[in-house]
Amino acid sequence: MANDWQDAARDEMFEQISRELYPEHKQQAIEEFAAERLRSFYLAHPTVMLPAMGMLKEGRELLELRRFTASVVFSAGSYELMLKATLLRPVVHGLVHNEGLAQVLVDHMLGTQTAIGRYKELLSKLFLSIAGVQLATVSRAGVKANILAEVIANQTLRNRILHGGGTCTRPHAEEAREVGLAVFQLILSPVLVGLGLGLDPTGRIVLATAGIADLQI
Repeated sequence: MANDWQDAARDEMFEQISRELYPEHKQQAIEEFAAERLRSFYLAHPTVMLPAMGMLKEGRELLELRRFTASVVFSAGSYELMLKATLLRPVVHGLVHNEGLAQVLVDHMLGTQTAIGRYKELLSKLFLSIAGVQLATVSRAGVKANILAEVIANQTLRNRILHGGGTCTRPHAEEAREVGLAVFQLILSPVLVGLGLGLDPTGRIVLATAGIADLQI
């Protein structure tokens, strides 16, 4: 019950902030969030993607060690960080010009207990605005499910492991890692390219010279 109450309170706070800042909520926010401001955020915070890349790499190493359950936890955690920290955090910062207040709102609106599914619309608007593609049409090769549906399913599996003591097999771990790679390749990379940005071999965001580096993740 406590978690339900906290989720409801967080959702209400998010909607109230949206109403006060932009009458048309998320859609108008995305439309007004110019690509130049998003690009500027990334260049000012070039290491924003490194924690997610580190978790995805750790998931791969755990998979190789046959620690499948732990691998799922790290892989699923990586793309949650990719979507929240790398895509949604700059949007919130762009809506609030006071850096201290922006960080407070980010912490509350994008907290660790907030499922990605709650921000599906916001992610979709952002992706369409920058990459020019409907996120609902993006999926892994040979997989019918939309990539965000897979993200949500693996996040649910991760939570079941952490809070219910569940265990996983190799197929679970392999799928979780493949979804993580897909989030990077099919969502993050097109956004960066659309902004004229790329990644260096260490995973730092830079002005694009040769596109996205071949990272060892």
